[in-house]
Amino acid sequence: MRWLRLLALVFALPVHADDALSARVQALEQAGVVLRGAAAADADLVTEVEAGLEALPPAMRRPPGGPLELVLHPEAAPLGLGDGSPARPDWTEGRARFHLYQYAPSEERRATLRLSRLTEAEVERLWRRRAVVHAVMQRWDDAKGWSGTPAWRRLSGWMKPFERPLVWKEEVRLRYAGAFSRAMGQRSASLDWVTFAEELLVPVESLRADALPVDDHVRCQEFSKARALTEQLEASGLGTLPPRGDCPAFEAWAELESLSHFEVLLVASTGRQPESLFGHLLLRPVWHEGEVPRGPTFERVVQLVALTGMESKGLGYVVKGMTGAYDTVFLTGTMGDLSHEALELEQRSIRRFRLRLKPGEEARMLERVWELERRGYMGYYFFTDNCASALVFLLNGALEGGRQLRPPGTLWVLPTATLDTLARVQVEEPGGETSSLLEHIPDAFESTGDRAVRARSAQQDALDALAGHVGADELARLRGVHARLESPEPQVRAPAYDDLPGVVAALMHSAKTASRDTVRAHLHAYVAHAVRVERAAVDRADGERLRIERERMLAMKVSVAGSARAGTAERQRVFENEDALQRRLAVLDRATLLKDALASAERRPPTPEELRTLVWAERTEATFHRATDVQGTLNDGLLATVDPVAFLHEDRRRKVAAETAWAEGALRESGAGRVMVALGVDFPEGAAARPLVGLRTAGMAEALGDARLHGFQPSSELRVLDGELFLLPRWGVPKVVASDLTLLGYRTLLRELPQFRDSFWDSLGWGAEARVASSDARLLRYRASVQAEALMVLDEDARFSRFTTVGVGGLAAVHWNRDVLTPAAGPRLSLAHRMGLFGSGANAVRLEAAYAPTWRVGDTHFTHEAGAALQLEVWLGRAGPFGVLLTPRAQVQWEGAISPTPHWEALSPSTWLAGSAERRLALGFEVR
Repeated sequence: MRWLRLLALVFALPVHADDALSARVQALEQAGVVLRGAAAADADLVTEVEAGLEALPPAMRRPPGGPLELVLHPEAAPLGLGDGSPARPDWTEGRARFHLYQYAPSEERRATLRLSRLTEAEVERLWRRRAVVHAVMQRWDDAKGWSGTPAWRRLSGWMKPFERPLVWKEEVRLRYAGAFSRAMGQRSASLDWVTFAEELLVPVESLRADALPVDDHVRCQEFSKARALTEQLEASGLGTLPPRGDCPAFEAWAELESLSHFEVLLVASTGRQPESLFGHLLLRPVWHEGEVPRGPTFERVVQLVALTGMESKGLGYVVKGMTGAYDTVFLTGTMGDLSHEALELEQRSIRRFRLRLKPGEEARMLERVWELERRGYMGYYFFTDNCASALVFLLNGALEGGRQLRPPGTLWVLPTATLDTLARVQVEEPGGETSSLLEHIPDAFESTGDRAVRARSAQQDALDALAGHVGADELARLRGVHARLESPEPQVRAPAYDDLPGVVAALMHSAKTASRDTVRAHLHAYVAHAVRVERAAVDRADGERLRIERERMLAMKVSVAGSARAGTAERQRVFENEDALQRRLAVLDRATLLKDALASAERRPPTPEELRTLVWAERTEATFHRATDVQGTLNDGLLATVDPVAFLHEDRRRKVAAETAWAEGALRESGAGRVMVALGVDFPEGAAARPLVGLRTAGMAEALGDARLHGFQPSSELRVLDGELFLLPRWGVPKVVASDLTLLGYRTLLRELPQFRDSFWDSLGWGAEARVASSDARLLRYRASVQAEALMVLDEDARFSRFTTVGVGGLAAVHWNRDVLTPAAGPRLSLAHRMGLFGSGANAVRLEAAYAPTWRVGDTHFTHEAGAALQLEVWLGRAGPFGVLLTPRAQVQWEGAISPTPHWEALSPSTWLAGSAERRLALGFEVR
């Protein structure tokens, strides 16, 4: 009897297990998930399907759109999933049938990156669960359209067809595979959403708690995507996900409780190098000072740069920069690195702007920086996908309330125009009032070159202030030393520093008793400012030395560490493992990388010219050391009673006061995207005056002396696609009377300090432009011209609100009509004057005049061209977000021949001038 009962039990067990499995399959079918055939008979698969559904919020476990059938195939596939190909589909019959395969390991790095501690069986279980989440979430996304919302698409930069030029299908800006949970996520925003949901809802640690360090958990790596997914589920009423929990590495890095604000930094142009003219944008998080002081050089800054490595700066470099061959990356560096590169080597000052973000947005900004530093690799295109567009991309992932920034252009995204875009965004303050998202901070980080310009002016002020307090002979000796200190040759300046202590001692001895403290303070300031100028000289020398060494290295045509591709791959490898990353400093200092590469790289011998420059650099460095030694000796001796801290505070106060005064009168907007309408009248020869309507548009138009918070240096002028059209209104189609288009024009009045001049040209400004114009008053209606000139500055003030210049250069042109084409060339003389008026810094009077005698092919005489324009610029103020600039202008153009009359009594111009004249008055209105 006992044996029979045991036998019955043996036979009953399989029947009972089959019944239980069948019941579980039926329960799944009632929940909307259908298993058939092999899938229904696989108990392990059923278990993982159940576990996958349990990973979803309860309200989401029944997929919308009808029954979801899971089909198990006998053949193997990587991860046990389809790839969407005809041979291995993931879906068929629309979204009705989802296909599973026998599990096989995958070579896809991102999909398997965090699975190394799991056993093979655990990995298979993980992907079975993720497959279920994938299928169900795909159905939900189809029904709800979550992946099509801006909140999701902007995190990876998903673009719809025709959203941007040359975008024919859905594309994504992030092109690094590591930015997606699986390679499939790069195909569409929907698959990005679904594959991320797999990883978030079925994380590695769900199989085994110790399978992954906490800082490598997806919840501690993908803050923005996790928040977007969670918020969408909550907004749809489908449930909530567990809170994020602690992320020690991020929290230690972010220091959220000490965060003060964010700043946008504009690395401005020097004014002398047009290649840096458009500027560069960075982001600076600012923390309150904590218990442990952090020096300013250790403060963090987020660079948005292209990784170009050690590649040569030739034509190939330019082509790569315009065609996306480099990667734009997000680098967290230090202010010390930035200062060394921008303020010292490149001699570019940095303007500061505070972002008025809400506390939640500030936290999101830090999260985005953390994420994008690890996975934010985008193609770099100089005109459209650059530091400015990267900043917009970064901000769009952090702004709340559905706010979204649009790039300030489609074919051209300028850093300065991006500042305009940020400034136009209004934010609500706690009191209910609104203000601009962007606030200028009148305390720029000053380059050593700009500080030297300011120091040289302060030196002269100190010299002038000594008059009347010291002996005339002693002051003359100091002026003699000062003249030698302004020599461009370091071997001349060094002995002058040797003579300085004796001269200072003589001046102090000659000072009146009541004036000694004043004299001592002026002498202290003079010496300090002299050393500041010398510091700029040594920084310039260091930059020249690095440039030469780089060229010597690249000339060998051998592979060196630090190529663009190698640098990108190394960064990606370093940031894959958070635990390992925290044990090393992952900061990219490009100047340091260059120096490291130079330390071991093979180099060609220097050319004679390079050798002279290297010797000059060594002498400049030695002169700087001598200057600081002399300063130390004097500060410890004759000038010891002067408080150096008080001197530095006063110097900074004056700098900030000057910047504040300039900023209060400056226009906020840059010169990008300008539109102006005008009403005018011209006076044709032999005819009555006629009314005109004018239109002026410019991709970029900033004139010399312009004071613009978001613009370039007032010492520089840039015009790109700056066109003006005058029409004669009449019935039917208006007649084009005149047009003028500047394709590209640049002028600068900034000259090198005497100490930094290598040649006569360094004491001059310069300019060049290319234009196309037409006028019905000319002998030949159309012309295209190019011109270049050297500019001698006769008068100027500190920020060029007032200047007078004379230009000497050349002009080459082509004149044509319907059946005539005539090249021409000749010298060109010009005069430019600007006088700032009271009130706004935009208020000014401008005078531009030019004369060019040109020889035209086929002519036997010179054709003389002359013109002048007088313009008044008046800023009428701002009403709400709009401001109005009024520009009345009078201009005259003449071209023709000069035929001197033999009769001196004939003084009428008509007797010796033969040609055509164009005279016009216009009143322009610009609204910004």
